Amino acid sequence: MKKHPTISRAKGFWPRTAFFWLFMSFLYGPIAVIVLLSFQGPTGGLTFPMQGTSLHWFKEVINPSMIGDFRWPFGRSIFLGLGVMVLTVFISFLAGLAFRKNFKGNIIMFYLVVACLIAPSFLVSLGIGLAFANLEMESAWYTGGLGAH
Repeated sequence: MKKHPTISRAKGFWPRTAFFWLFMSFLYGPIAVIVLLSFQGPTGGLTFPMQGTSLHWFKEVINPSMIGDFRWPFGRSIFLGLGVMVLTVFISFLAGLAFRKNFKGNIIMFYLVVACLIAPSFLVSLGIGLAFANLEMESAWYTGGLGAH
């Protein structure tokens, strides 16, 4: 039976690995905690220790209440997400086809696309909101929201 050779790791591999997992837990830890706490009973909230387990808070999202009806905003979010997905695939496919061949201004277009990927989303959203305000247009989820996404 052959022995597997040991894999030698580069110097500093384990500290970088630990830093990566620390960053991932900082990034996704709060989401995991909120998901866990969403299964609390009716007397619980977003605090520990948990007050029982149930699907009470999921039912509250679906049922209209004094606070508000979240069914329509949730439906609009699903519809907006699907629209953004279809448009992104369509535009990306056409852009990929365009970049297969050189065209005049392709370098400028490439850097504009990369800048849009790097620019923080709140700046893009703020810019879209200001553009709608300056043009005296009314912004809605299917205009400004779709453009921001």
